[in-house]
Amino acid sequence: MVAGCFGVLLSASAHVAPPFAGAVILATGAILLGCAATIDLSCRQHLGASPFTIYRYVRHSGSTTSLPKLARTYFRPFVPPRFLAAVIAAFLAMAALAHLAIGSANLSLALAVPACLLALLVWALLERAGGRRPLLPEETAFLLVPPEMGTCELRAADRSGRFRLAAAGHRPETILIIINESAGQWLPASDAPGTRLAERIRKLSGHPADWLEPSNVVTNSACTEVSVPSLLTGVGTHESAEALHRMPFVFDLAKARGYRTALLMASTLEWSNLDRFFSTAAIDDLYAAETEGHPLVNDIGIDDAYPVEKLEAIVAETRGPLFAVLFLNALHVPFQAESRFPIPASLQDRRSRALSITETAHRRVFDALKRAGRYDDALILSIADHGERPDHAESARAAISRLENYSDWVLRTLFLVKPPRHLPEAMAEALRGNGARLIANVDIAPTLADLLGVALDDGLAYCGHSLFQPIPPDRVSVATSTNECRSWFGPAIALARGRERLTCDRFDFLRYESGAPPDPATDAPRRASLIAEALRTPIINQTIARIYRTHF
Repeated sequence: MVAGCFGVLLSASAHVAPPFAGAVILATGAILLGCAATIDLSCRQHLGASPFTIYRYVRHSGSTTSLPKLARTYFRPFVPPRFLAAVIAAFLAMAALAHLAIGSANLSLALAVPACLLALLVWALLERAGGRRPLLPEETAFLLVPPEMGTCELRAADRSGRFRLAAAGHRPETILIIINESAGQWLPASDAPGTRLAERIRKLSGHPADWLEPSNVVTNSACTEVSVPSLLTGVGTHESAEALHRMPFVFDLAKARGYRTALLMASTLEWSNLDRFFSTAAIDDLYAAETEGHPLVNDIGIDDAYPVEKLEAIVAETRGPLFAVLFLNALHVPFQAESRFPIPASLQDRRSRALSITETAHRRVFDALKRAGRYDDALILSIADHGERPDHAESARAAISRLENYSDWVLRTLFLVKPPRHLPEAMAEALRGNGARLIANVDIAPTLADLLGVALDDGLAYCGHSLFQPIPPDRVSVATSTNECRSWFGPAIALARGRERLTCDRFDFLRYESGAPPDPATDAPRRASLIAEALRTPIINQTIARIYRTHF
């Protein structure tokens, strides 16, 4: 329909020009319109909205990554050439047919203007179309909530005096956190669909039995710029911006205990003010995509090989305690497909190649720790900021953007722990005992605080739990894609309790899954209790209210 209507408009333009110029107008117009439509359709496919909607929510805080660089990084993997050619051909064919069928410019314009207006009107109506049904009492309760939460950008903040060294703690020589972008719990290994990435990482360490893999781990957000600040401070994504900017970083805790600290990012920090946010952290070595000027190869990230090589050098030269956070970006959509690391020629699809890069990164890091004599007494965590939707349509939700998708593919994340060799037995026993409990990646900061013997001051408290202490069996973990520091056109939330899930987004309002066969007698009250929990939490409450107001 769109190609036909705009084809008539192109035909009208061609009629008022000389024959050769008219042909150029038809061809150029069809190519430009075809490219615009392809970009629009691709953006809707991967992010769930048009580019004009998405653009209002893109916050890039630096100038080193220009729009043309980002466009080149995204265009090739997201826009298949054959699809682009097909769309251009559709516009060109409709324009040529209209040009041949309509003999005069006046008639072309008389048809083109109302046809294009009609096409735009129908398009707008389709955008707003949606079913309506009577409101349930629980939905009315959310609509009574004040309409908007406060807004605040990530910023630099003074976090001094917020904690104290309360006990001797247990200080392993090395603490390493590897954050794997978009790595879900069931993600396969690069070359073996029957083997999970988690199993491959354990095997690459050379000591798979040393590792623990909890069975029920959830993310705190489907969005990196929400999840990572939460993960590295211990502030829940549903908590206030004030709490986020008062809580000490995990780097601050380690530095107070005498560790050399490092943050090594394959992605840029010039995104959503992350550079300003981390500027006050006690980080001795900071490395990010913009540090050395390497080219972007995936999303807003450089080749994972560069931060891995930097970490190898830091491990080799450091004498004394070392605390490092390594952020790998290869698994971010559209997936890193080329690298300084060798990739087997047999791997052709982009995700498998990205998985190979991630596996090599882990092997290189493990080998570097062993060469330095640090591996045995190291606490190593290989975790994810969130999962990613599957690359196959196993359900209707597989087509929904990860930013609004709290299916288990997104909510449940990679989470591996290698405790230090001489961990006190009480801590080791609690860690093993938590293997079947509900764990969230917001538990990382309280775990490190417990290990290092650090206590929070100034009225602060972690919403998560230390993995070295028994986790309450009835804990409720919250994940949200928007909060006071991040807005998005399609907010979404998830509450997890054991295997239960309560999710809300613009596709499914207050969807409840018990994690077991349906039982109306028990499901209804348990669902109601999770909804009551959501009503008690202001940011969750306001997020659900916004979803209803905007999309119901």
